[in-house]
Amino acid sequence: MDGVLLALIAAALLIGGLLIVFIQVTSHHHTTLDIATYQKVWRGIAHGVDTRSPESMQMAIIKADKLVDRALRESGVAGQTMGDRLKARRGRWQDENGLWAAHKLRNQIAHETDVHLTRSTFKRAMSGFERALKDLGAL
Repeated sequence: MDGVLLALIAAALLIGGLLIVFIQVTSHHHTTLDIATYQKVWRGIAHGVDTRSPESMQMAIIKADKLVDRALRESGVAGQTMGDRLKARRGRWQDENGLWAAHKLRNQIAHETDVHLTRSTFKRAMSGFERALKDLGAL
């Protein structure tokens, strides 16, 4: 009886170990991004904006922020919000302050009614998003 119990425990441990390995191998944490797709989307955002229109610039910032967040998620960066994901990569951004400023601007646009957006502020934000996409290997 002791031999049968020992064999069952060994089998359970083996099956559990194989299950853990299987889960790790098949998890959906993409480390390589489809650069061509990101380039196409980024060009569409950057070239589709009318810098004479505050609404157009605001929409471009929202789209750029979403694209960076998508790249973060597809890269397997953990976090419930984009802010959490940005924090998870703290210290690995070439222009961390620019990226945070761009993301905060996006949040202002999304949550406040009276956001005054200049062309220079828009260009700085877009530059921060573009640098982040390059840092992630998406561009």
